[in-house]
Amino acid sequence: MADNPLMKTMILGLVVTAVGIMMIFGPDIVGIDGFDGGFAISFVGLFVAILGLVVAGFYFQQANILGGILRGEGLLVHWAFDDEMWKEYTRKEYAKEISEKKGLFIIVSVFALFFGFLFWFLDNEAGFFVFLVMLGLIGLVGFAWRFSAWYYREQNERGVKEAYIARSGVYMNRRLYTWRLFSARLLGVEIKNSGGLSFLKFSYTAFTVPGPQTYTVRVPIPTGREEAAKTIIQQLNSL
Repeated sequence: MADNPLMKTMILGLVVTAVGIMMIFGPDIVGIDGFDGGFAISFVGLFVAILGLVVAGFYFQQANILGGILRGEGLLVHWAFDDEMWKEYTRKEYAKEISEKKGLFIIVSVFALFFGFLFWFLDNEAGFFVFLVMLGLIGLVGFAWRFSAWYYREQNERGVKEAYIARSGVYMNRRLYTWRLFSARLLGVEIKNSGGLSFLKFSYTAFTVPGPQTYTVRVPIPTGREEAAKTIIQQLNSL
């Protein structure tokens, strides 16, 4: 069975929790007076323990879902991709990532420039510094936009060229996309074509702060697997 990286992350969260608990009670055990740093160590330990529990709890259900997929529970297909198809898929995903985030960058830039010039107009001295801050914000957002797309492309280029498609989600390139978590829901699956490359497009919602968000994941369809792709659509859209 393939490796389950989410289980390792969950275990890491439990280890962090254990370290936090040791920090909470450690000062009393070794005899460090509270006013000599014991209270500070315990206080930091409390936050470390909470952080570890949050990480472990968040990945516990995902690790279980992925474990089930890797064991074949509800598994519909397991596809492996040749180098040429994966290279083309990576190129198109990079272009898609750049295009999808470009609109957000433009909106942020327009608002930042508008308020920057407005404050500069209302207060020539202090407003100028606000304008500089807004320029910095535009630069930061632009960097995040480009860096996230580049990082995603790098992960794909060096990734595992295979995908598991199951009733509970998609596991591709060591990433789990699932609609079985709390408040998540599969919206639909369809076949799309981009420049001669056919792929399955999965759309689902998942709860995030500040509210539910819609996500999509695209899985390339290997040559000769078109009928299997249609069967996947029928089975998942009937859930």
